Amino acid sequence: MSAPKLVMLLIYAVLAALALGVAGPVGSWPAWVLLVLAVVHAIETVVFYREYKNAAGSLPGHIVNVFLFGILHMQELRRQRA
Repeated sequence: MSAPKLVMLLIYAVLAALALGVAGPVGSWPAWVLLVLAVVHAIETVVFYREYKNAAGSLPGHIVNVFLFGILHMQELRRQRA
């Protein structure tokens, strides 16, 4: 796993900890950020479908990776093809 993907997982973990562990307004903005990230990455999953469908490897694996990492995963796929 690449360093940018690890950083993204760390960001998710911090946001989730803040959203679940802090009550009130401080806990609500991380939940909104996570929601926005989920929506954006769901859109990316649809937009990039043709591209990762034709890539080598597992289609379900690509779907999960694009949902979690978005363009970071697509950049790795493009580098592998080049």
